[in-house]
Amino acid sequence: MSNKWEVAGKSKKAPLSKKAAKKQKKELPTVAAEEESFENFGISNPLKESKNIYTLMKDESSDQDEKKRSDNKENLITKPRISGKLKPKKKGSPVAQVKRAEREILLEQLELIDISDMKALIGDVKKRFPNHPRVWLKDIQSYFHMKITLRESDSGLMMYESAYPYNMVETELQDFISGIFKEIPDNVMTAFYTELLDGLARDVRNGACGYHHRILLQCMAHSCPKTVHSKEVTNKLQHLITDSVARTKECVAMLWSLQMVPRNKLDTKLKVWFTWMLPILQTHKTERPVQDYILKCLENVVSEISESNETIELGPSDFFGYFDLVFSPNSNLFPHVQVVLMEVLDLVKCFAFSRNSDKRLRSFFPSLLIRLQHCSAKQKTVALTYLLECLQQDAQCWLLWQQMFGKHLNNSVTLLEHIHDNWNIVVKTVNRYAFKQTLNYLVVTLTPSSEKTKVKENQRRALELCSDMIHAIGSPLKGALKLALLVMVVVSAAYILHDVKEFGSFQASRTGRIYSGLLQHETVVHVLGTVKEYTDTVNKYGMAHVPLLMEYIYTICNSVSSTLALFAVFVQTNVNYLIENREEIAQQMKAAAVDAGERSYSLLKSLTTPEKIEWLETTVLKYMELCTEYWILASSHLVHAATVGANSAVALYGSAQEYVVINFINEPVTLERLKEWALTLTSFLQVNAIHYYNTIRNATLAN
Repeated sequence: MSNKWEVAGKSKKAPLSKKAAKKQKKELPTVAAEEESFENFGISNPLKESKNIYTLMKDESSDQDEKKRSDNKENLITKPRISGKLKPKKKGSPVAQVKRAEREILLEQLELIDISDMKALIGDVKKRFPNHPRVWLKDIQSYFHMKITLRESDSGLMMYESAYPYNMVETELQDFISGIFKEIPDNVMTAFYTELLDGLARDVRNGACGYHHRILLQCMAHSCPKTVHSKEVTNKLQHLITDSVARTKECVAMLWSLQMVPRNKLDTKLKVWFTWMLPILQTHKTERPVQDYILKCLENVVSEISESNETIELGPSDFFGYFDLVFSPNSNLFPHVQVVLMEVLDLVKCFAFSRNSDKRLRSFFPSLLIRLQHCSAKQKTVALTYLLECLQQDAQCWLLWQQMFGKHLNNSVTLLEHIHDNWNIVVKTVNRYAFKQTLNYLVVTLTPSSEKTKVKENQRRALELCSDMIHAIGSPLKGALKLALLVMVVVSAAYILHDVKEFGSFQASRTGRIYSGLLQHETVVHVLGTVKEYTDTVNKYGMAHVPLLMEYIYTICNSVSSTLALFAVFVQTNVNYLIENREEIAQQMKAAAVDAGERSYSLLKSLTTPEKIEWLETTVLKYMELCTEYWILASSHLVHAATVGANSAVALYGSAQEYVVINFINEPVTLERLKEWALTLTSFLQVNAIHYYNTIRNATLAN
């Protein structure tokens, strides 16, 4: 030894010589023999550690380290060294191959879990720590952490189904873990769930394996739904998502955890997306993977809702948050994300407008009307379409529009112009009474109190649109006039039938005599003769100059006459059948009439009294006398109208004769003149057709 002080444990051992090394090798078998002798005598090592989950983890980790070292040595020996310049590049594998390989590796690692061994270990821990369930949960977490070492290729697991990786676990193991979770109080499970969320975020951030956290989180979502829906868990998720927005993988992993909150309720899934994921899209820190994942979550929820045909209710705040994000010019959305969100907008609108549309749309109308100002052309078109739908389905929106008209005049003018441009569609679908009442209110509001009052341009434009639409919507008097005309026609027909029945035939009745007298009038006879004469003249002229046209007209007339002839044959056949079987038919009709009369008489007898019958008879007689008086008065006016019409026809005949002489007889008929006449006739018919079409349409819409 040297004279200097030496510290214990710090002295360096001198290298052994060859003889000392040989001597040490010879002594090693004796030590092994001594250990075997202890085992033979049944003496165990008093300092030997008991086997638990921590020692098992230590042993397996050391075994894995030794295997890695041996593999590295073998690789160094067998594989030749390749320089960096000549090193071949690895080819990227498709997504399907990565998915299949990752699933197979996870399945292999899950198969290594010995359920009986795990039950024994957890049972031993429960016996030693019966009042500490946190220790049980920690042992379960450590056991899965020890067995599953595979790292996720995608932090959001977008390639897999929603139940992955929990669906890869055996059913017996799922039942065993769920049974343990159900034995533990809710407060302990809530704390353990938040710890798992922290662990998943940490492992994803550090690039470590997170499958063991995901499996336990999914198991707790299935077995302990109250834990997942607790306020502590939602606050923790909100905190983690807010902190991890700038870290893409961690944020996607937290969004994956968020999808376990709604379980299988579609309305809750949609609410979770709008409450948690939509605000992330509205921030300016989100990267493309985060936006893609959120977009895929929305597509999955929408597809599930469309397949289930379930009615989902969406509030105005959620709808307008989505609406503003889609059309926002300053959003941080990538172009493909914005395109997909625009395509899904109609479905989101259906979720918001579908349930109780006659009562709920009034809460959407004011916000839509406000958004018409300072918006893009595309957003304005969509907002106008939605506003029109609100007015069509919820009558209360008209009153809201009246209240908001003065404050939002420019937006209201835009809506009025849209209604005016789509008048043919709007007038058929909206409530006419509410629409006309609103237009009258707007006219009263916009009309200046005095001539000196200055009217703005938008006010003048709104007043013009309202007046035009009030005029187009029609007056209720047209419907009353139509009803009066219909009543007059029915009364006239009833009187003519009564007149014919009273005298036995049409020729003997008063109506027949008036008609025959009208035909024998000098003016009428003259007009009919003139019409026949000119008809023959036109026929001869047409056959001489335009034979093809006349042949075409004759063909049409022949086809019509042949159709009428066939109809006449059909009628004659049925009439012959009626004549041949008249007695049998008469008996059947008589029996049916007698039966119907008896039934009607019994019904009337049971419902009426003699006093009422007498009153009805006197009223009918008075009504018939009144109709007779009105008919006599109308017939005198009818003769006068026929006389005036005959005189007008004679005058028209003279003008037509002069026109025919000038244009057809004095001048030859050429092809150019025929074309000119055809164009003139076509334009005349077109103008009249448009006029009559508008007249009939307005009359129909007024009813």
